[in-house]
Formats: sequence, structure tokens, C-alpha cells
Amino acid sequence: MTRTIITCFVFLVFTFLVTGCANKPTVHVYGKYLDTPKLHSLTEKLKEQGLNVEANEFDFPTTVNSNTLLYSLLLRSPEVIDRTASIAELEGFPITNMQALTQGNHWYTKDSLALFLFPDGRKPKGTLLAQDLTNTYKGKSCGDGQRLTLHKNGTYQLTLKTKNNVVNTKGHWKFRQFPYLELQELNSPYANYYFEISQIESEDKVSKLNLTQLQLLNANSANPLTSECVFIHGIRI
Repeated sequence: MTRTIITCFVFLVFTFLVTGCANKPTVHVYGKYLDTPKLHSLTEKLKEQGLNVEANEFDFPTTVNSNTLLYSLLLRSPEVIDRTASIAELEGFPITNMQALTQGNHWYTKDSLALFLFPDGRKPKGTLLAQDLTNTYKGKSCGDGQRLTLHKNGTYQLTLKTKNNVVNTKGHWKFRQFPYLELQELNSPYANYYFEISQIESEDKVSKLNLTQLQLLNANSANPLTSECVFIHGIRI
């Protein structure tokens, strides 16, 4: 009988501990614009406060332009909102916007919060950061140009479709000053392509779109892209 009671007690304690761990709030840290040391320091400080932390490099909702904390209305411990904001501020990311439940296409209906953070607290108005450009763009009126992929590590891949096959050219991309983008092929002493960056809003049958367009500026006879070439990437608003 005593052994049975002890066994039940151990089981109840174990169940309590597992349930307690499972019920810890989760903080989703959107660290796309943060460097690795700062992101690591922030996540460690949050974990020290007993929070689950999931860092990612997902795109921000297009309406988020400053350090923002979103929280679910289903939080079991609402005080975690101020605690998370305080930790972020101590780490150099003061929160200027707090909002419940939803922002853009990002929904939080569980015991969770989300931090959207910029290095200087705010996205530069009317411009883009280099991290915003790391996407795959589809060519429009580009002749042989099919796709352009800008990688986070500063390299690019340009897919060209010829009569006989598909060729992928590679090199490095540079974003020295808004709104201009440079592509420099491997072993080339200078930039081979120059693009002007623009953003526009559009709409299809599903929803509104925020489009980033790369308009070719230096079409010439040695360039496989036509003068009308535009590479486009869209995000739903």
C-alpha cells in the first residue's frame, strides 16, 4: 500500500513538472535584422526568466516599422508582457509598440508573444535594409532572365534560360545606397548589373501585395537581360 502511494506521488510530481514546463509562455523572436551575438544574448536572458524562446529570420509584417511586442489574449500570465519588454529594453531594444493578438498576417492565439526588433529601434523611413532584399525574384520582360535569388551571405544566383538549356550565373550583390543594387559576377573586376529598387502596392484576387521591384539600369549588347527587365518579389499584406 505504501509503495502504491509513493508511486502515485512520484507520478503526480512528474506530471506537474511536465505540465509546468509545457505551460511556459513562448516568446517568438523575429531576429532577421539582428546580428548573432545580440540575438544570442537576448534569447539567453529570456530563457533565464523561465520563458521558452524560438528565434527565427522570418519576414516582418509590412506594417511593423519599429520595435514591436505582440501578445496573445490567451496568456496564462499577463505579467510576462512587461517582463519580456523589460528584458528587451535592458538588451538595447526598447519597445515602442505593444499590440494584442494580431499584426498583419501573424496571429498569436496560444500562450505566446512575439518580438519584432530592429538594430536602431526603427526601420529607416522610406527605405529598405539589406536584409529586406534577400529573396527570390521572378523576371518580367527580362529576355533570358528567369529568376534572381539574393542570398543572405551576399551572393546571388541569376537563372538564364537559353534555347538549349538553363544556366545559373553566380556572384556577389552589394547594396551600398538606397535605391541601387549591384551584381558582380565571380572573377569580374566591376559590377555587371545595376538595378533600381522600388516598392509598390498591388492587389490580386486573394489580397493586397507589397511588391519589391528591381529595374535594370544598364542594358547593353553584352547583357543577356533586356532594357525592360524587372525582377519582382511580392509579400501579401
